[in-house]
Amino acid sequence: MKIQTILIVIILIIAWFFVMDASANQAEKKFNLNLSAEGITMFEIDCGAGYLKVKGVEGLKQIEVDAALVTKGIDGDDLEEFKNKYVNLKLEQDGKKARLISEIKSGFSISSLFKHNEARIDLDVRMPKNLDLEIDDGSGSIEVSDVNGNLEVDDGSGSIEIADIKGWLKVDDGSGSIDLENIGGKVKINDGSGTIKITDVGEDVDVDDGSGTISIYNIKGSVVVDDGSGGITIDGVDKDVNIKNAGSGDLTIHNVKGKVTK
Repeated sequence: MKIQTILIVIILIIAWFFVMDASANQAEKKFNLNLSAEGITMFEIDCGAGYLKVKGVEGLKQIEVDAALVTKGIDGDDLEEFKNKYVNLKLEQDGKKARLISEIKSGFSISSLFKHNEARIDLDVRMPKNLDLEIDDGSGSIEVSDVNGNLEVDDGSGSIEIADIKGWLKVDDGSGSIDLENIGGKVKINDGSGTIKITDVGEDVDVDDGSGTISIYNIKGSVVVDDGSGGITIDGVDKDVNIKNAGSGDLTIHNVKGKVTK
């Protein structure tokens, strides 16, 4: 009986520590960065943990970034010291390129059984619509809209939502859902896992997917799909459809003006 009592006390103590950790207050520090877009044709974003939202704005003459350093388990009074030691956040020009770097340096690791500190940088970005955009993202959701140039996304994990892109689009994704809408140029996707939805594309679509359902609607060009597992739905294609590998899952194809190969 004594042993059972001791075990119960230990369990309660551990649970209390986890509850205290879960309820630890978040601290936040905001930053604003601006860079003239004169002479710039390409915008590169290299970011780590945290969400990323990018919007093209007609007539905007500069790149504007609202960044929020969000931490858990770090006192607000220590945020400035933490930023100076562990945060790399800068927006700079390199020839015709603008580059935004946002990362928590790898030396930051303060975790134990009873304490788990976290840090991320959330980014809200506004850019001139005519620039090409290249994103290299570690983790966190991505939202991009209203870009007239080409867009390339290399993402580790997290959901991706992209809409109203006039150029071509290339996505290389590890995991997380992908939702694409109203893309003017070609679309090429290499995806590990997660659902994929593609709607309204002006040219060809090429999808190489590991797992997850694929839905493709209203494509002006051709469609090529190589899929490991998950259902595939294709409806509305002006040219050909080629299913290289349907893997496992239902295959539904409607309203294709060209030939269907599977």
